[in-house]
Formats: sequence, structure tokens, C-alpha cells
Amino acid sequence: MAIISPTLTVSVACGVLALYVISRLLRGNGDRRSLPPGPKGLPVLGNISDLPKPGEPEWLHWLKHKDLYGPISSVTVLGQTMIIINDLEIAFELMRDRAAIHSSRPSQIFSGEIVGWKNATAMSQYNDVWKIHRKNIAKVASTNTSLKMFNRVQEVESAHFLLNLLDSPNDLFDHIRREAGSVILKTTYGYTAESHGRDPFVDLAGETMAGFAEAVIPGKWMVDVMPFLRYLPDGFPGTAFKGTGRQMADTLKQCVDQPYEFVKQQMREKRHKTSFLSQAIEDIGTDAEMEFVHKWSALSLFTGGADTTVSALMTFFLGIAVFPEVQKKAAEELDRVIGSGRLPISTDRDNLPYIMAIVKETHRWHPIGPMGLPHASSAEDTCRDYRIPKGAIIFANAWWFTHDPAVYADPMAFRPERFLDTPTHKAEPDPRSITFGFGRRVCPGRYVADNALFITIAQTLAVFSIGKLVENGKVVEPEVKFEPGMVSHPAPYRISIKPRSKMHEELIKAAEQEYPWEESDAKELENVKW
Repeated sequence: MAIISPTLTVSVACGVLALYVISRLLRGNGDRRSLPPGPKGLPVLGNISDLPKPGEPEWLHWLKHKDLYGPISSVTVLGQTMIIINDLEIAFELMRDRAAIHSSRPSQIFSGEIVGWKNATAMSQYNDVWKIHRKNIAKVASTNTSLKMFNRVQEVESAHFLLNLLDSPNDLFDHIRREAGSVILKTTYGYTAESHGRDPFVDLAGETMAGFAEAVIPGKWMVDVMPFLRYLPDGFPGTAFKGTGRQMADTLKQCVDQPYEFVKQQMREKRHKTSFLSQAIEDIGTDAEMEFVHKWSALSLFTGGADTTVSALMTFFLGIAVFPEVQKKAAEELDRVIGSGRLPISTDRDNLPYIMAIVKETHRWHPIGPMGLPHASSAEDTCRDYRIPKGAIIFANAWWFTHDPAVYADPMAFRPERFLDTPTHKAEPDPRSITFGFGRRVCPGRYVADNALFITIAQTLAVFSIGKLVENGKVVEPEVKFEPGMVSHPAPYRISIKPRSKMHEELIKAAEQEYPWEESDAKELENVKW
């Protein structure tokens, strides 16, 4: 067998790279109007060294551009222009008011083509297929009837969350993941997750979303800026991404196909529970084209709701532990409005303004997507006399928009009262107009997500006391630190969680009678052929 020499390998790779770069540069030479300002790039490579470093929070990296270059800036890597927005007015102008040309998604080779995320609603191009996905999800996530169905499921799983937290408070993060996964699995697939131990589908979804968060990091995968690398044989320099991509693709395929076949099997056997997917199959059918749409709409609803809820709830617990005065005010409102004989439910929402302010502050204090999902321009445009080229990738710094001290006083503090009108204070803007996305790409499941946060936050604060740990007589200060990524989570922390009193402990235990546990579908899922 012939052996390819290292010298030949490098020569071929360099030749292909040169041809690719020349073609990109020639395509970008047609319009000499100025791009938004930014750092001076290297010859040929452009601003490749100006991208966020591994482990660096992207929102803080790009915020530096605001002082250096102004509210709108740009970088260009191998001919690909990225627009960075650090001004909310400009973000609304481009992505909301001019949504017709700034609502697509970047064509990412690694996450989209190699792993397969291009088929998910949130990552698909702005086209007719995306509109069908969006319409399908809106049916289950935006109508009053479907929201009421979510209410009951969320109340059940929140009560189970309280029971698990009472039993093992040190496993807070696991309980949050289980609750978030259980709610969205039940409503999307009619699947009942394991109540206490690990659930295979919740674990699979967690692995899938961890892969997604890694796959979409801008600048991480060289194949995104040099697409020709995907055509080089395995073993060539720069092709290590291929093995990682295959593993992620296999996991994603299982997460798409296995639960879909589970629902179809349950329907054939007349044992299915009403869910988003079962209703879609009954209403529209399962021809090849619609089957594809059903699979990915369901996957998008599930993955979009589970991991984001996990991030938000982890942020809530951290904020409450670090700022204990918030819990005192919440307990006063809950005791006055709800009393001590029951748990709060979704219909109490309008009567609990401070709890709703906590929900808003959870969104604001650390947005789950600090840089949001990037938009892409489908046509040439201008903004503030700067050129926005067709195909440009647009990033809006949602973290800065919710931490601008000119808008939010003392932005690093967790202060829910900022959202309440008083005779001496005008309520600050609702951050959800930012944190759920912009324009036609606003999150279709935002009402469901918001209600899930309200129910869990209200019930938790009604019965638990959350604070800092004390070990060997010393207070353990939880670190307020958030990890980089498209969906950002707090770094691991430890806190104290105890029932507010013996009476509240009994109220938690009584929830098991009102909201009994159900048998898991885990074994059924594992037996499904996909």
C-alpha cells in the first residue's frame, strides 16, 4: 500500500488553503464601503487571533469592542465577516425592524452539516421549512389550551422536585436537570422519566445539549472558516474534528429518532399519552416529508426547553443564596397571599408580583444565552453608515444589554424590586424582550419556559430556606461565576437548602399524596428499535 509522505500532505493542504482564501477574498472585493470598525487583521487570515480564547466568556470578550470601537464593530476571519452589536437600539433596528433580511442563521459546517443541527428549528435557515417548524411548535407552546396542559405537568414535576430536594439537597443540580427534562419530555413525547434515579433519556438529552453547546462555539472549529477541510481524508492535518463530529452526530441521531419511534410504537399499541408529537402525527400524518418535520420539531421543542430551564434555575438558586434579603421579601409575599396550607400554583401568578420580579431578575442577572444565537444577513445592508455584507454573522451582546448601568441600576446585584413600580421608583425594563431573542427568531417556547420558572421558584421559596453553607464555623461563599458557551450555566457551587420549618417540611411531604409518582417509561424506551 502506498504511503503518503508528510511533505506531500502539507503541500496539498497548503495549496487547497491558498485557493480557498483567494476565492473568499475575491468574493469580498466587490464593495469598498467601510465595514464597522474593528481590530486590524493579519494578512490573509484576518482577525483569527481576535476571537475569544478557550474558556473566555464570549460576552466579556466582545464587550471590549464597545470602548475600543463603539456600539457596532466587526471582525473578519478568512473572508467571513462577523458584526458585533453592543447597543440595544442597533440590535432592535437590525434584527427586529429589518427582520426580513437579518433573520437567517450562519451556515456552520461543523455543527450544521457534520453533526446535523442544521435541521433543528433554532439553527435552520429562514425559509419555508423553518416556518413549518415554527408553526408546529407554536401550536403546543403558545395557545391557551396547550399552556394549561403545561401548567399541570409543571406543577406535578415541581412538587416532585421539592420532594427530591428535601431528600437529598446536596444533589441540587441533578434534581434541576431531572425536573426540567421531565416536564419537557412529558409534554413533547408523553414520556415519563425516572422519578428518583438517573433516566436514560434525560442523560441522552444532556449529552446531546452538551455537544450542541460545544459544536456552535464561534471560532472553535477550523472547518467553519475553512470548509474545504471536511473533504480531506482522515489523518490530514486539521481533520481531528471529524471523529468528534461523528460521535456528536450519532448521539444527536439517537436523540431525534429513538423518542419518535417510542411515540409511534405507543400509538400503535393504543397506550400513548397525549403529547405534542402524538397530536402532530394524528393531525398531519407521517408521510416521509412530514415525518422529518415532526422529528425535528419535537427535538427542537425538547432540547430548546430543557437545557435553558436548567441554566435559569441554577442561576436563581445562586442569586438567592448570595443575596439573602430577596428570600425574606419573597417569603413575606408568599405567606401573605398563599398562606401555609398549600403550594402556590400557576393561577397565583398575578397575585405574586414580587415572585414575578424574581423571575425577571433571574433572566436579567445572567441571560441563559449571553450572546444569543447568531443571526445571518441574507442581503446587503447598511447601519449607521457602515456596510453589513450579505452573509455576515451578527452577534448581539444580550449580557451587556441587561447589565448596562444606564438602564439597570447596580446591575451586578440580584435585586428583583427593580421591576416594581413605587412612588419613588419607576420599574426598569422587562429583560425578557432581550433574553428570548429578537424579531422573527424570538423563542417560540418563551411562555412555557417563563411559567416553568415561576412555578418552581414560587414553590421553592414557599417551603425552603436557601443560604450559604457553614462548615467548621466558617461561611462558604459561593462563587458567582458563569461558564462560556452558547447556553451559559453557573460554575458549580455549594449552598445550604433546608425546609423553612417543620410545618413546611410536612407540606412538602404532603405533595406526594396530591402529586403521586408515575411509573417510568425508561424500559419501554430502551426496547424501541430506532
